[in-house]
Amino acid sequence: MRTWDPHGLQHLRSIRRELDRIGLVGLAHEAIVEVWRSNSARYEPEELFDDAFTLGVNSTRNLANRLYAYARGDERWRATGVQASQEFGATVLHTGGLDLRLVKAPSTAGRKPDFVADFDWQSGEMRHAAAARNRAAYGLPARRPSEPALFEVELPDAATAVRACRDLFLVWGADLTTGLTAGWLGLPTTTADRWIALARLWWDEAATSQRTDGASQTPAGDTPGFEDQPAPVPTITLKPRRQEAGAP
Repeated sequence: MRTWDPHGLQHLRSIRRELDRIGLVGLAHEAIVEVWRSNSARYEPEELFDDAFTLGVNSTRNLANRLYAYARGDERWRATGVQASQEFGATVLHTGGLDLRLVKAPSTAGRKPDFVADFDWQSGEMRHAAAARNRAAYGLPARRPSEPALFEVELPDAATAVRACRDLFLVWGADLTTGLTAGWLGLPTTTADRWIALARLWWDEAATSQRTDGASQTPAGDTPGFEDQPAPVPTITLKPRRQEAGAP
């Protein structure tokens, strides 16, 4: 189990409780489930030559457009007080001085991404800028938080400094075969660890995979180890069999 920065994790849990309180986590979960279900249903690797990349790109773009429209016009979203903007086609959600960006885990990783190897902010200017702002605000050393220091030296007023980290990534992943999704809230940084801290938002179970009420599946403040995540239980595929032309 990876050990994240304790001050970053405490800050992240506090943010997560506020996002839960205003209902943003549930609404984002609902939107992600709906987008993934729709795109999985029209996924055609044999007839349309779709692959994991095209499915991921379509889902990412659909979700960005959907959230932007919802934040501007859907009464449930407007009631949260969340505002939305777009930067180079990516949607950024703004609430309480926080900037929240959606990041999809690689489709090949499903719901079990490697949170270091599978993410690299260098390839995206806006994501890298967000991670750089967090690092500048917190002043993290180059040493990994999970590695022991030669001497136990507390960062000066780290618990206060980390609260200046205002850029968040909501990472989501999904299984093609089951339709189940998962979500995490993270504080990105530009160190080799990629993250100051991560906390799980939800992990769909088979019995709740068809839910669209947006309820989180993990209690606030609960951050289980990634290797302890339950294996998904297969469900009936959501994709209907294509009918032949002219069939009734």
